[in-house]
Amino acid sequence: MARPPRPPMTPAERHRLTGRRAGIAIFAALVSGATLLWTIQILTTVWGSAPPSPAGCAAGTARLEQAVERARLAYATGSGDEDERAALARYRGALEPEWAERKAVEAACQQDSVGRQRLKDVVALRYAEEHAVRYESLGLAPLRRKLKGTPPSPP
Repeated sequence: MARPPRPPMTPAERHRLTGRRAGIAIFAALVSGATLLWTIQILTTVWGSAPPSPAGCAAGTARLEQAVERARLAYATGSGDEDERAALARYRGALEPEWAERKAVEAACQQDSVGRQRLKDVVALRYAEEHAVRYESLGLAPLRRKLKGTPPSPP
């Protein structure tokens, strides 16, 4: 069966339909624009590059290595009964501000193959130390807490 033809729209109905379409288009443009802007910001942060470090590759890598050493000492001096989150927060906090400039150091090391390898080694050391902090806070700290509450065994 065929549908009966629609009666023609009145000018008020036409204006209302046009306004609805314009509202939908404006809303879609705002949401799409914001989504595009945020996507670009996220992609630039994750995969973007930074200008080369003014300190250069060797000095920047040495500063990163010193920050790892400082973070290891910061964790070691305060380790004990804390949980994993607190231990990692202390370790990561001690890495700053040098590790905030990691991308700049990477950019400075682009042309230096020896420096690039040294930077990879420092990054690997950083994450190995972080893994050790996590292991110790999850595995050894509960054992230490348990032993603190237990009297020492007789000799």
